[in-house]
Amino acid sequence: MSQFIIATHSYLANGYQSSLKFFDSSVNNVQFINAYVDEQTNFTDELSQMLDQMPNEQVIILTDMPGGSVNREAVNLIKKYHCQVISGINLALVLELVLNADQTLSDETIRLAVSQAQKQLVYVNDLLKEDDLE
Repeated sequence: MSQFIIATHSYLANGYQSSLKFFDSSVNNVQFINAYVDEQTNFTDELSQMLDQMPNEQVIILTDMPGGSVNREAVNLIKKYHCQVISGINLALVLELVLNADQTLSDETIRLAVSQAQKQLVYVNDLLKEDDLE
């Protein structure tokens, strides 16, 4: 089974945790890191410690922003831990990957999930007819 780490700035990871539990309370293959909320905790050390606990697992790290410090730190660990990193996540992607991770996810499956999640980002006003907006 694939393992996931959702790492975000501030408490966004808690929101994903709450949402995942809402959709499936039995989810047990996801760890959460709320980065930079505690001055005592070093994010990189916390992430490394989690990865150390999953040495023979497929680990996919999901981060909030491609250019953010959380993602940059995760990317720096790809070679050492042979993990995969997806950034710019949304709930559609998290649900698609986590709830279908009974086996190891192929690169193609991950790419397809990312592509489908990108389609979930829409400006709804553009989808409505002008009459619907009045």
